[in-house]
Amino acid sequence: MKEWHLAATLALIEEKMEYDPHFDIAWLRRRTLEDPTCPPDLLLLAEVDERLVGFCFGCIREGKGVIKLFGVGGPYRRQGIGTALFQEIEARFRARGIQEIIVGAHGPNYFDPGVDVFYTETISFLMERGYETDRVSRVDMEVDLLHADLETAESEARLASEGITIRRADPDEVPQVATFALETFSEGWRYEVSEAVHFSPIPLHIALNGDQVIAFAAYDVTGPSRFGPTGTHPDYRHRGIGSVLLKRCLRDIRERGESKAEILWVGPISFYARVVDAHIHKVYWVFHKTLSPTE
Repeated sequence: MKEWHLAATLALIEEKMEYDPHFDIAWLRRRTLEDPTCPPDLLLLAEVDERLVGFCFGCIREGKGVIKLFGVGGPYRRQGIGTALFQEIEARFRARGIQEIIVGAHGPNYFDPGVDVFYTETISFLMERGYETDRVSRVDMEVDLLHADLETAESEARLASEGITIRRADPDEVPQVATFALETFSEGWRYEVSEAVHFSPIPLHIALNGDQVIAFAAYDVTGPSRFGPTGTHPDYRHRGIGSVLLKRCLRDIRERGESKAEILWVGPISFYARVVDAHIHKVYWVFHKTLSPTE
């Protein structure tokens, strides 16, 4: 896969995965060509008569092979193209000594949290190729921005009286917030927070006690109109900080003209349902396969 393939690949992704047209080439580039865990020979494309008809994007994370996203254009399915792509990427993983493959999210820099359970054809294809799933679900939630209560003035005033300031992060504060995300949560969240520097305005809101970062919430860093990651230091939880940060981010998305927002890979489902009336709208499974030495 090369730079000149990005436009055609994006068009095929939008067709195959029904992705929002807000996703752009920069979004795709960061998840493929600019991802240091994606060796160029694991970004596979399939062509018929010089027309792009399929793709399979792999990477290596923690010694495991990860298939980040794959698909074949509608008119070209059931012709063995998907099988050929998987045979090739499995061979390339095997040549590197990799024994386990994951199909689905292995953050950061992922496309989706797994394989959408409504893609019956895709799930059947994986099972026929020996991939297994424990059927533990990961979910995305959707927020109706036109009807959600996103007001925060009263809560922000209360927090200010307690010495807590909430505001948008400045560009030069992104590394500090990313360090907080790493030290309090994970390397994946550090990476995703760091992505905020690529946007204007910075899609990152923070809570501070003095000059100490105690919470953050980001949006757009995993895709347009996608909320997350977000986290609050354990010492400051249950004070409404997370709710304010969530609503500020969603309000930004609404104010640029969007009517919906997604919350990806949700943990506290009841929190989002209660605070912004979010509802589950996508469900995913993750698949695994142990490679034999030869096939």
